[in-house]
Amino acid sequence: MRLTGKTALVTGAGRGLGRASAIALAREGADLVIMSRSPRELEETAMVIMQAGGTVVIQEGDAANPLDVRRVVETTVATFETIDILMNNAAMIGPVRNLHQVEPDAWQYAMAVNLTAPWLFAREVAPHMIRQKRGKIINVTSGLGEIVIPPFGVYAIAKAGLIQMTRYLAEELKIHNIQVNGLDPAVMDTRMQEEIRGFGPAILGPDVFADFTAMKEGKRLLQPEEVARLAVFLASEESDAVTGENGTGSHYRRFGYRG
Repeated sequence: MRLTGKTALVTGAGRGLGRASAIALAREGADLVIMSRSPRELEETAMVIMQAGGTVVIQEGDAANPLDVRRVVETTVATFETIDILMNNAAMIGPVRNLHQVEPDAWQYAMAVNLTAPWLFAREVAPHMIRQKRGKIINVTSGLGEIVIPPFGVYAIAKAGLIQMTRYLAEELKIHNIQVNGLDPAVMDTRMQEEIRGFGPAILGPDVFADFTAMKEGKRLLQPEEVARLAVFLASEESDAVTGENGTGSHYRRFGYRG
């Protein structure tokens, strides 16, 4: 197993890619700390991990709350002594509307969840990883961070910032043997994607709605379990020479990913 003796912290681990990645990391031998705002979903993830013989600690909390972030990181280190892998996965898609229609409170919270939270976690784990002289930080990004598709402006701007943050963290931390990379999961068959389709053509526009509907009906959406294999690669020693990168699985194949 590629991650035996490692400790991984995964945010947004109650469902979707976070859940699939936590389970995949545990299957490779990592001890897990999983976090989200939904304890019932966390319990379901933890049950799968424990039934397979893995070790997992549940931490309910808001990734956008600095006090929750510090508590979860401190709990991780106190429980397992190290923190080797951080996967910043927690995210929210809203508000889905044109930028000039977004209320300031909605903007601020979306930025807090999608952009500030990964920085808060990186800020808290970096001293521990520097002391250990090793670490992996995986930021879940999005292709929307590099293209323009209204009405996803708020989410896209936050993800664009996260892509650039990934590059900065990678450059700043590489001297400490810490690799920081962005994982673009492409379009997955998750509850978030279901929520997006639920906005309908009136909000999404007929073309965007038709595209997402066709992906679902044509079974062209990726399963989270497929994408979780890339998370394992980025968390393992196989990616030690890779940092500051961002992309889907096809991007990482040039670095030895075989998923």
